[in-house]
Amino acid sequence: MRALISAVGDTDPFRNFHDGALIHIARKYRPEKVILIFSEHTAKKQGNIEKALFSIAPDYEPELIIHDSIISDNEVHIFDVMFQRFSDILQEYYTKEDEFILNLSSATPQIKSALFVINRLNGINVKAVQVSSPEHASNENIGHDNDENIDELIEINEDNKVNFIDRTIEDNAEKFNQALLKKTARDFIEKFDYKAALDILDQLSDFPNLKSVREEIRDVVNCLSKQDVPKGLRHKKLKEEEQKILSAYLTIELQRERGNVSESFIRIKNLTEFILEDYIEKRNPGLIDDYCESIQKYYLSLFDYSKLLKATREFKLRKTIAPIIEMNSSRNTVAHSLSPLDSDAVKQLGIAMKTLKTLVREQYHFSQSDFNFYQDLNKKLLTKLN
Repeated sequence: MRALISAVGDTDPFRNFHDGALIHIARKYRPEKVILIFSEHTAKKQGNIEKALFSIAPDYEPELIIHDSIISDNEVHIFDVMFQRFSDILQEYYTKEDEFILNLSSATPQIKSALFVINRLNGINVKAVQVSSPEHASNENIGHDNDENIDELIEINEDNKVNFIDRTIEDNAEKFNQALLKKTARDFIEKFDYKAALDILDQLSDFPNLKSVREEIRDVVNCLSKQDVPKGLRHKKLKEEEQKILSAYLTIELQRERGNVSESFIRIKNLTEFILEDYIEKRNPGLIDDYCESIQKYYLSLFDYSKLLKATREFKLRKTIAPIIEMNSSRNTVAHSLSPLDSDAVKQLGIAMKTLKTLVREQYHFSQSDFNFYQDLNKKLLTKLN
């Protein structure tokens, strides 16, 4: 069944010898069911609206449903209120079995805007229709016919004929859709959720810079999934090992920014162990191999590296990594059980991140610009998406 949902406005049912939007949509689509929403101001029109609908054709007798809640005249000009009211109304009447038509051209600008946005955001199968004025221009200075005799208005209505001029426009809102998708992509980028941003960008129609934005984000997404180094970092004048260290650290920062605390705990320990192995091996070649042989282990823990730092009298560095070692007990809880993190553990993560940044900066002499890689990338991407 085809159903029309429509508010009733000042131009309904007729204006200036022509259909108002409500009647014109009904004339074009002949819905079997018409659901009408009145305000206090338009409620007095109910009888005229019914007569006008039944005048469309001798054999046209739609089922009329009058929404039982009349909208206050004090609210019809408040967008937020109208958005919520009409969202609720649409959900109340919507069924998957019916083909729904939404009138976007009757009532106050706030109601029309609310219906327009609802149609774009709800993602339900609704055909939204606008109706242009007979002059195809603003009808602001054209008077209303509210006080005229309804039978006379029906008689002189120039649209009341078989070959009437169709003024309906089915709303695809392509520009609105694209703008909404672009804003959503920007929001995801600001939250460092590049995978979600890419999924949105892949739905956009082509526009300047879209291809380059997609390529940059796709590279980041692929590298994050494979623990590889993004192209932007590879272009920095850093040694390959330094690129990997910086990329690993920045990945941890991303995980924390996105609220993935558990993943951050696990990665901090792994990166710290890698840095300590590199540090000790460069200053004491063969020491780690000898230690592994003596304890018959092929993998060293943070505790083992701490012992080696003590043995080589690297007391300052050993003190530096103390917060990360302390955090490791919380990390083990996450890695080896289903226990939730408490507030103290989350606080430890913040301290451990500062410690890790200090460790990375001191051992590899990265600049602040290096650490700002993703922030700078975001600025560039967001500028291109303006």
